[in-house]
Amino acid sequence: MLLLATTAPFAAERPIARIVNGSLTGDFPAVGALVVGSSPDVAETICSGVLIGCSTFLTAAHCVCSSDGATCGGVGDLPPDNAFVFLDNAGFIPVASIAVRPDFAFPVGDVAVVHLATPVTAVAPMAVIGPSPPPFGTIGTIVGYGISRGMLGDSGIKRVGNVTTAPCVPGIDDATSVCWDFVGAGSNTCEGDSGGPLFVDLGAGPLAAGVTSGGFSATCLATDHSYDANLATYQDWIATEAGADLGTTACGTLPAVGTSGAVATSFSGELGTTEQFAVHSVGVAPGTSELRIAMHGSERAGNDFDLYVNGGAPPEAGAFVCDAVGPNQFGFCSIPTPSPGSWYIGAERVSGEGTYQLVATTFGGDPPVCGNGIREPGEACDGADTGSCTTGCDAACVCVPCSASDLDVREIQLAPKLFVKATLGDASGTYTSVDPVSAGVTLVFEDDARTITLGIPANDPGWVVKPKKRLYRWRGDVAGLRRVVFHTTKRRPTQWLVRAFGKNVPDAASIDYSTLTARVDIGPRCAERRFHP
Repeated sequence: MLLLATTAPFAAERPIARIVNGSLTGDFPAVGALVVGSSPDVAETICSGVLIGCSTFLTAAHCVCSSDGATCGGVGDLPPDNAFVFLDNAGFIPVASIAVRPDFAFPVGDVAVVHLATPVTAVAPMAVIGPSPPPFGTIGTIVGYGISRGMLGDSGIKRVGNVTTAPCVPGIDDATSVCWDFVGAGSNTCEGDSGGPLFVDLGAGPLAAGVTSGGFSATCLATDHSYDANLATYQDWIATEAGADLGTTACGTLPAVGTSGAVATSFSGELGTTEQFAVHSVGVAPGTSELRIAMHGSERAGNDFDLYVNGGAPPEAGAFVCDAVGPNQFGFCSIPTPSPGSWYIGAERVSGEGTYQLVATTFGGDPPVCGNGIREPGEACDGADTGSCTTGCDAACVCVPCSASDLDVREIQLAPKLFVKATLGDASGTYTSVDPVSAGVTLVFEDDARTITLGIPANDPGWVVKPKKRLYRWRGDVAGLRRVVFHTTKRRPTQWLVRAFGKNVPDAASIDYSTLTARVDIGPRCAERRFHP
């Protein structure tokens, strides 16, 4: 039987849990990471959890206690003054104290209540299930910041997946646990997702029905039998510990994320030796009271990503409003009364490689008015403020769409190996008039749930050019993209023949081909092919 924590649950060498077969998510604002460190600049993920009151965070007992409930609080257990809760829309909240059920003896009683030193604002807590657990066969949603499989070491990324509850196996009691079987379909939890919630909807909205406890597979891959602490069994104890804070529906005077007046926008991508700096942008309306920016990234050994935020123009060296440059993968900026228009968010690779996630949240502000020259929430651009549009801004304040006729994808395979064979061009030579080396090339593969972006920066040294043959060859490694070829022929001088090769592209195996859109960006020009039925 695999436990999701070792006897030192917050030690730096401890493997961290994840969602297997999960998708990246910027949703579920009440789900956060329990992080450990002397300050936010050095904090690292140890577990996940869920906000159930403005000052109350629920997680697993084994995340904070290395022994059992009777002796918890001694040497080897998580000291509250060395821990924080991190929420995408609220940042870092210091921990004041931690309560563990006195009968905790893994997996029985695997529940802990974390009392926060200051109340969270602008995040609505989640409700806890009543006295009856979800019936067998209930579809549930799991959310966590753990690794995506086995010992991959990519904790720190927020993922979501689905499970279906089932009877527990002998040795795990249905009275104290909520269980499911993972046979390859659906999703699963693993180390680092520990403490993260299992949400169910029994007809009256989502409820927290469990917190991640354990499983039997050492890799967390199929075939596994996983189990959460049964919150229906422990609801009375949770209510006693949380007191009047339990059942709170609003925190602070700001609107809660997901309600009118609070707009959250999420971004994600890959950083590595080739793609070392990524920039995204959000619109801010006049009258906005606060802009919050959160970053977290893959916590592989040696990884260090930094966050930069600037208004009106992308951040550059010495030109930014806020930064978070600690030697870890978390960052948070809060900007009161930001100026209206585009705000730019930079994620910079200092070392290592992997996925980053960004969440930008604006509070208050005037309703958007397309055509007033100010980019606001919900607008990709407005007038001269084109935001991150590379194709220009149209009259509806959206980026000029990519051509739907200039890209012909002849063959495409994304996993396990990447292979794309396509033609890009039109009769006038719109695309062949651009030099791929100086313009930069980006390949995008997108379905209804995820986006994979593979970008080769302008003037990347991996290019080899044979001008007389109009042949451009690139070699490198951008998140699994290894080789790209652009070539024209005398027969079709206005059309690029495009080939792309690679392997082990993150999330490629999860792409749904029935809703796939493939896009090629070359400088400011782009074309796409939709495969939707």
